[in-house]
Amino acid sequence: MYVAAAGIELALGIALFPAWLLAAAATGLQPGRRTAGRMRRMSRIALLLVSVALLLTAARLLVYGLLAQKGWVFVGDRRLFTTFVMLLPAVVATTVWTVPWLASAARMRLPDPGAPVPLDEQSRARSPRRVVPPRLAAFGGLGCLAQMALPPDRSLRLGLVAYGLVTAAVAGLLVWRAGVRLRRLLSGREVPLRRALAVRLGTAVVVLGTVVGLVNYGIAGSRLPHTFSMMKGEADWGGGVAGQHHDMAGGHDMAGGHDMADGHDMAGSHHMAPGTGGADAVSVDQLRGPTSGTPDRRFTLTAQAKKVRLASGRTVDAWTYNGQVPGPQLRVTEGDLVEVELRNELPGKTPVTVHWHGVDVPNGEDGVAGATQDAVLPGKSFTYRFRVEESGTRWYHSHQAASEQVDRGLFGALVIEPKKRTRPVDDDVSVLAHDWKTDEGTVSAIGASDELERRRAEPGEKMRIRLTNTSGTTREFAVDGVPYKVTALDGTDVHEPTAIEGKRLVLGGGNRMDVEFTMPDGPVRVTDGSAPDAGIVYSPHGKGKLAADLDGPEFDPYDYGSPKKTELGPDSDFDRDYKLVFDEWLGFYDGSFGLKQTINGKVFPDTPMLMIKEGDLARTTFVNRGSEDHPMHLHGHHMLVLSKNGKPVSGSPVWQDTVLVRPGDEIQVAFKADNPGIWMDHCHNFWHSKLGMVMHLAYDNVTSPYEIGGPVGNKPE
Repeated sequence: MYVAAAGIELALGIALFPAWLLAAAATGLQPGRRTAGRMRRMSRIALLLVSVALLLTAARLLVYGLLAQKGWVFVGDRRLFTTFVMLLPAVVATTVWTVPWLASAARMRLPDPGAPVPLDEQSRARSPRRVVPPRLAAFGGLGCLAQMALPPDRSLRLGLVAYGLVTAAVAGLLVWRAGVRLRRLLSGREVPLRRALAVRLGTAVVVLGTVVGLVNYGIAGSRLPHTFSMMKGEADWGGGVAGQHHDMAGGHDMAGGHDMADGHDMAGSHHMAPGTGGADAVSVDQLRGPTSGTPDRRFTLTAQAKKVRLASGRTVDAWTYNGQVPGPQLRVTEGDLVEVELRNELPGKTPVTVHWHGVDVPNGEDGVAGATQDAVLPGKSFTYRFRVEESGTRWYHSHQAASEQVDRGLFGALVIEPKKRTRPVDDDVSVLAHDWKTDEGTVSAIGASDELERRRAEPGEKMRIRLTNTSGTTREFAVDGVPYKVTALDGTDVHEPTAIEGKRLVLGGGNRMDVEFTMPDGPVRVTDGSAPDAGIVYSPHGKGKLAADLDGPEFDPYDYGSPKKTELGPDSDFDRDYKLVFDEWLGFYDGSFGLKQTINGKVFPDTPMLMIKEGDLARTTFVNRGSEDHPMHLHGHHMLVLSKNGKPVSGSPVWQDTVLVRPGDEIQVAFKADNPGIWMDHCHNFWHSKLGMVMHLAYDNVTSPYEIGGPVGNKPE
């Protein structure tokens, strides 16, 4: 409902400005008709146009009522200010003063329609009380049209004052202008045509110059420094600490902390930026994996440029690990000491890293350029060492300029086998779904296969399919031809899963989902909805045929499996409470114009720095009042989902490192601060990260010596 209501609200916002502009123009022309007949005809036209504009306004208010059912946060700030402050007072004035006059003029009886309109009648028609309200409503409609370009999340008091003053100033200007014209009418003095044209031309030049100046100012003012510290970037650049309480009704800037009932120390009590922890400060360089010991598994990943041919013959100018896309599958066992050497052989000066998505590695091994390391330049190398203390489906990818590097192929599967294999299978398959930019346009594929692939599987074989969404956009998968169980979400086992059929399996960017089934006598098909003509068909003879069914109901992971006691829960005694509201803002970011993706009304590096202490229990509420999905990925930790849209999780506990927050959703999660460091917390649609949807979780005694930009060009998307 939210998506439909928000779409209607946007359409009405676009329609309101021209509707009120036409109504204002017709109302302004009505007094200028020289004969009574023409004045009556124009009154009827103006009344019709005003009525249409009033109906559109009423429809917008009705939509707000629907949005408000989701919560006041979905109606607040810009919607509140543009409609209720800029538009609604003018609409009320139009209804009270302009409409009765137009209705009276439209019904007047005319003995002689060709008779001139008396001067006193013209003066009453030109009264500011009658002509100004529709013009002011047109200005309010302009505010509704420009709503996406207005900054989100301003305080209720500040917003009311700012928008109110601007509206009052415009109203005063319109009243003054209407009064001047009325006095000229009464005095019989007309403005010479040349003077009127000169004034209008001069006004147009001033307006155009102002627009050009604002554009240039926006471009220059939005550029990020070439180099800045991760510490200064979010503390000194205005990123709030997490204890600033956010009044959702008023839109106050915040990072979401508020006092706990038992008086626990709040995030807001840390009045220091990361890196000012004093004598006990720890650098991320000290938070590394074991430096001694023989690795149980050793790998080398070499970043290389290569032209890759997909199954269809389409070609991709790819960046690869070890010359293949996806990169080589890394398979290790829980408890292993893992060593991975990254070598960079990319062309030019393109630096690269490796991030271990979903693995709670020590902070210094996390692979985020500018936060936990410098990106690796061509000809250089970097060695990651960590012990895996978990199991499940993970993946790895570059975290340097990821919107480009992951898109071009710098990613691969990482499978961590449990020490005790309680569910052995005969075939364990990693399915990495990706969008490739080819010589024939963007193509969705499973790995490098953009065509239907047929494989052989004998009846009775145990199958495990590890679905992974390596692109930023949300994908839907289907498994047809057999009952199956969803056995893991983001690599964490589901408690007591049950067999299901015909469901759409939704994965946000970065999400994983394990599906297990026993091979039947007939074919089984695995399909990515983004590539419905591709996929994998299993059959005993390897030549099976089965159509994909992507029209089933959506699988609900929060009402699947059986409950199980967990360390955290809705009734836990939380030390930190963050509230993060996602929105959109049409404007300039780092010198480019686009739809900025905001967190609490800010874009990186002004987004909130979520401060925390080791051992704290934290609760985070994600609210998405934008129009796009946001898969929120917290590095170094797993989040327990507590509720979605006020409904508690009723099935198996859901532990995720990436939580999909769709438009209109409010999702509450909890985690324990048990992995010190400075951790990225960002939207895993990397294009959203590129447009500012990045923040950090910072332990209050941890510092980083690394910088954004700098000699190597660190770019931690």
